[in-house]
Amino acid sequence: MFKAIIIGGTGATGKQILNQLIRNQNCDLVTSIGRRPVLDGKKNDKVVDIVVESLLKLLSTGNYWENNDVFFNCIGTTRKRAGSAKEFVDIEYGISNEAAKMAANAKIPHASLISAKGANHNIWAKDWIHPLMYMKTIGQKEQTIISNFSFNQVSIFKPGMLIRLQGEQTWFDDYSESKGFGLKVDTLASAMIRNAERVKLNLVEKSPQYFIGNNHIQRSIEL
Repeated sequence: MFKAIIIGGTGATGKQILNQLIRNQNCDLVTSIGRRPVLDGKKNDKVVDIVVESLLKLLSTGNYWENNDVFFNCIGTTRKRAGSAKEFVDIEYGISNEAAKMAANAKIPHASLISAKGANHNIWAKDWIHPLMYMKTIGQKEQTIISNFSFNQVSIFKPGMLIRLQGEQTWFDDYSESKGFGLKVDTLASAMIRNAERVKLNLVEKSPQYFIGNNHIQRSIEL
């Protein structure tokens, strides 16, 4: 049995992880920390739903990080939604860094994070060249759990295009999935949970683990 804590539980993949953990008999409890309530505000005996004003100020949530087995970082945004390059970095890297500190201080043994295929913290980038800035920032986000803190196990999931399951699936979604370059967010969620279960059972030795590309992520569910 394991307990999980998640940030980004209202996002496309975070919602899927939360709902799958609720149904997962191996999960005792899942704690969500975010700016909005999860499950549309509905109560669930298996969910601790903590709403905060800012995810950049998490010190007040310290007690909720204790006694968890895995920390899921499902934070994700776009530059357009964030409003500016700086705000994009503040969300993707800044929040990820603060949450990683909380998880490390609570001695959570396993950190699992959603990145992107091609992310690299070492690449050259300028704010006005968004594709490069995006890949560099997401690479820096990875480093919040790889370099800065000593988690026993680190899992990095680097999908390609994601099918977000918001509304009906389109013909393009079907085509993308059939050709292997589109990955449904519920499949990504299943892979992350399956990996967390394997880590809890001490079936994983290598750290950090990288799951690069949609096919690799899909295959990992069968392990």
